[in-house]
Amino acid sequence: QQVYMVRRLYVSDGLRLNPGQAMDLNRRFAVGLFRLLQGGLGDQGSSSSGAGSEEALVAACPAPGDTPTRERSKSNLEGEDEQPQPNLTPEDIQHIQLLRSELEAYMSSLKRLGLRDHQVRQIGWWSMMDLVGRLMYLIITMALGCIPQVMFNVPVWFITSWVAAREQQKSLKASSVKLKGYDVVMSYKIIYVLAVVPFLYLIYGALLCFYSRWRSLTILLVLATLPFFSFLGMKASEQGVRAYTDIVPLFMRLLPSTRLEQDALPARRAALQRRLQAAVKLFGPKLGDLYWQKEVNWSKEMHASLSSAAFSDLLAASKGASSEGVSAKLRRRTTS
Repeated sequence: QQVYMVRRLYVSDGLRLNPGQAMDLNRRFAVGLFRLLQGGLGDQGSSSSGAGSEEALVAACPAPGDTPTRERSKSNLEGEDEQPQPNLTPEDIQHIQLLRSELEAYMSSLKRLGLRDHQVRQIGWWSMMDLVGRLMYLIITMALGCIPQVMFNVPVWFITSWVAAREQQKSLKASSVKLKGYDVVMSYKIIYVLAVVPFLYLIYGALLCFYSRWRSLTILLVLATLPFFSFLGMKASEQGVRAYTDIVPLFMRLLPSTRLEQDALPARRAALQRRLQAAVKLFGPKLGDLYWQKEVNWSKEMHASLSSAAFSDLLAASKGASSEGVSAKLRRRTTS
């Protein structure tokens, strides 16, 4: 989550990234974090256990629109086969730790207030009419989605969940490597949904034939529109959940203390955003090609990175949870 939060804060307001650019930026932050953790812990051992916070992700990527001062010759880039290991000074470690604590405090405030990061810039525009309008929208969407959802989707959900849970238990008993068996649950849910939905429509059609005086053509038209109403109920429920999520901070804004904290968030976010971008310029050049190159060979980067278990050990060590044995294991992995 912190990777995504750093990326959202790093990108300037008003600049929209396509999915490819967002994925590239996430990868740069993640690999930059790995290099900073590896460099800080590898050189200083357990004494630098606080060096590698997730906020060191800011060191992984150049700022948008700042390319003229960062050009390198292609020959130098091609000659760099080894990944640079940044040497972090105690001042750098302290800077990263402070940035990490500020980011975690900001994320904790958002979670406590029921806000998302993109809503922070809209806080100054909120009024009582926004609360009334979104409350009416929530009531309308839930009313539209209630009847079709209960008639068409809820029975299917109960049946498929019950059958999939039974198959999950059977799969876990028969396997010694499965931990949760979520793949089995999803597979059987898809299979049984494809079987239960037409059967449910046939039941409704039979009820209409035996207990209504409608003509056959009318019954056929009703059966033909059942998938549409089922889809309508699903979409209305999704919009209702989103409306409920958006209306929670508006209700909390009625409290004076919460209102003051919400009003302070835009300035707090802007200050944190400036610090992140400044940290990118400070630590980014230490990461070499990851910072300077516009296109990165991600297959090479992933091959050069440690396993997920080693990365978890590095992250735990950076948070002060490492022992001498963990530090020795990290050094063995980084040198092998």
